[in-house]
Amino acid sequence: MRKILLSHIFLLMIALVPLHQSSLAKPSSNSPSVLKQLEKESHGTLEVTWSKETNTPSMLKGRLTAPSRHSPEWIAYEFVNKKRKLFGLQNPRRDLKVVEVDRLHEKTVVRFQRLLFRTPVWEDCILVEINNHDGVIERIEATVHPNLEKRLFNRPMHPAISSKKAIDTAMSSIKGEFVKESSVESYYLATRPGTPLIYVVKLQHLSPAKMTTVMIHSVTGRIIEQKNP
Repeated sequence: MRKILLSHIFLLMIALVPLHQSSLAKPSSNSPSVLKQLEKESHGTLEVTWSKETNTPSMLKGRLTAPSRHSPEWIAYEFVNKKRKLFGLQNPRRDLKVVEVDRLHEKTVVRFQRLLFRTPVWEDCILVEINNHDGVIERIEATVHPNLEKRLFNRPMHPAISSKKAIDTAMSSIKGEFVKESSVESYYLATRPGTPLIYVVKLQHLSPAKMTTVMIHSVTGRIIEQKNP
């Protein structure tokens, strides 16, 4: 009877452990010490939301920095540079580009675009919200896929097709609809295995007025995704 009871307990433990582990987003090995320091610096005001998809913070909230009279861009860069391990960034001053500074009455929001080998990462960005009265960072929203350099073995990718070919491929996918204008840019797509280098082609239709976004693999020339928001 004792052997049967122990056997049932053992089988129950096997069934429960994987479920428990898979339901939790686990911070990276460097994160606990960084968060502990940030909790101290914020004087107990820190709130953290962790992303299961990227395994980095999607939101930090509280009085995250000391008061400062520096520019919002300087304050934002300084914070992210000091906490770069939390986001899995090697060199924020190289790999983050300020693309927008929105100066409002009570706050200023600095928007960073994530770069990988000087090329933007699709939809990877950091928004830093700074109180205008004292220069304190009060909120950060982020989508950052960490350590992307390691995924590519520290080597940038190079396209096998031209941007013009990418536009031609995108145009052929909409079956002769009239396009007013088109644009194309290169991105790394961190949400797909291998973090491929892609072309993002945007086609502005004349009638009906709409935008089609086509993602094209820069090596195979294959359409990865097409969106009509």
